[in-house]
Amino acid sequence: MTTLVQNGDDDSFIILGTSPGSSLDMKCLENGIGNGLETGEVTLDKDQMEEAMKDLSDEANMAFKAHFKLGDCPSPASMMVASTIITDDRSTEELQKRFGEILDENVILKETLKQNNESMKEQFLLIASCQEDMMKTHVLHKEKFEETKGLVEKLRQENKKLKSEIARLADTEAKSLVSSETGESVVASSVVDPAPSGPSSALEFVTSPDDDTINKLTSQLELVEKQRRQVIVDNEKLTWQKESLEHIVDATSKERDDLREKLKNAELLLSTRDTEHAAEVNNLRFMIQDLEAQLQSASYSSISSEEVAKRDQLLHQLEGKVTTLHAELKTAQLKILELETVKLEFTKLKSGVSEAIRIYKDQIQDLHIRLKEAATTVFQPVRFSISSESENSSSEFTSLMSNVKLYDKTLKHLAELLNALTHGMSDSLVQTLGLISSLHDYKLERVTAEQFKAGLTDIKQQMEKQHSTALNNIGQVRGTLSIFEGIFKDYSEVLKNTVAPKPRLERASNVEALTAALVARGHELAQLQGELARLRGQQDDTELLKAQMDLYKSDFEAERESRQKMASEKENLQTDIRTLQKRNQELTQQLEEVRKINPSVHRSATSSVRSSTSRAGAAPRAPARPAPAQPAATGNMVFTCPKCMRFSCDQYKVMEDHFDFCLDDF
Repeated sequence: MTTLVQNGDDDSFIILGTSPGSSLDMKCLENGIGNGLETGEVTLDKDQMEEAMKDLSDEANMAFKAHFKLGDCPSPASMMVASTIITDDRSTEELQKRFGEILDENVILKETLKQNNESMKEQFLLIASCQEDMMKTHVLHKEKFEETKGLVEKLRQENKKLKSEIARLADTEAKSLVSSETGESVVASSVVDPAPSGPSSALEFVTSPDDDTINKLTSQLELVEKQRRQVIVDNEKLTWQKESLEHIVDATSKERDDLREKLKNAELLLSTRDTEHAAEVNNLRFMIQDLEAQLQSASYSSISSEEVAKRDQLLHQLEGKVTTLHAELKTAQLKILELETVKLEFTKLKSGVSEAIRIYKDQIQDLHIRLKEAATTVFQPVRFSISSESENSSSEFTSLMSNVKLYDKTLKHLAELLNALTHGMSDSLVQTLGLISSLHDYKLERVTAEQFKAGLTDIKQQMEKQHSTALNNIGQVRGTLSIFEGIFKDYSEVLKNTVAPKPRLERASNVEALTAALVARGHELAQLQGELARLRGQQDDTELLKAQMDLYKSDFEAERESRQKMASEKENLQTDIRTLQKRNQELTQQLEEVRKINPSVHRSATSSVRSSTSRAGAAPRAPARPAPAQPAATGNMVFTCPKCMRFSCDQYKVMEDHFDFCLDDF
């Protein structure tokens, strides 16, 4: 348990039963690297190295043999050649691939070790808990066994006591029968007979349950003994499993330490080799650049510098156009995002306005119903009779009747005028709301700007018409109210002049009803004036919306024109780039032909570079820099995609495929 806890704290890894698999080929590491690093180098198995070098080329095979001292060691000159050959792209790629495989195997091994460690911990804890439970049950069985053992001993002692008492009673009975006389013996027998009957029955009562309990206890003891033996066997099995698991843990921890040491050594070896390979690759690149400079000087007759300069100039122009197009594309995308946000705000505004229209329609219907009820209840013609009380006041009563008739006519006219006003305002408001809702259905892809402008003009005309009708109706209502006020003043004066002995309740009630109707009508007029002001505010909102829609339209048209321009420029650039690619391929073919025709240039370049590295690095490198995108024959030049500026490769064919993919994706 302590070893497991220490390994868990040390982030240990355990393998139980399963191997890493055939993919984890660690034989080379176990046999070669496991022997230790005595002199700073790793000793590898010869047979395994030869098997690994079977698939390589002859030059690489010789280079590896010279590097690892396998078989017949070549001469120092061949070792120098091997040092240049071992840094070929193929060997470095294989080493990098092998290093990546080793790292992947290391990760997989760590994961499997971690999982097995967790399962091992769970199993070990389960075994420990089972062992504790078995020990507890063993202790309980032992206690029960001790208790039953004490009870059996107690019962045996009681049985012995009872047997001794029975024997003593039998002896006393025999002695009394022999020594006594006949009468006394009979009397004694009659007296003694009930005495043994009592103990005999008591003996039978005591002995019969003792045997049963003893048998039961013995059977229970046998069962307890069997269980105890089974517990002991299980405990021994668990201890054996625990010991075996501890051995497995120790073995796996040792294997883990060995693997860690081997991996560290392998990483050190690979890092040193990577640095060496990188240095050799840099040397080879310098040599290739010198050779390319010499080839350019040799092929100056076939390829003129003017064409190369023109091509470079075209490439720079195309790169500038691509960057400008990228910038324009970003600005266009930003504009599109802004238009999308505006569109979302417009949809939100549309939903809010539609909700407000629905609320306004409900309010208009409610007001219309209320106005109808008020018109039917309040503005009924007032009919009342006035009887002449005296012949002297007949002229006054005739004038009063004429005033009442005039009041009735003006009241009817006022009711009709207000009904027409409410109906006209409600109808015009419904029409304007319908036009506004139709304007809110305006979308950039479906409805033209002319239709939108026509709808806005209709709304404007409708609002102006509604405003003029409302002003006319208000003037008429004010005129009728002034007439009605004059009539009411005359009527009040006549009522004051008339002296009646009994007040007429009917006339007073009619007057109160008329005054209440006038007050209610004043409130209705105030509400209508408020509705008119609100409608004027809505007209201002529609004008603001119209201005916003004009702005959105102009932005959308500018966006569409910029997209069309960008599409046309994109097509032109694609055609230019494809023509340049064809021209570049032709130039590379011409370079290959020149190299095939003049192979002596390549050989002389290698010898001259070794003799005079400083002179060749100062002079020939200068003409090699003006053409960074020119493809190299060896494939060591790094090409960068002129569109995405992210992808880089040293193979021209791969770069060309990626560039076509970028153009198609754009």
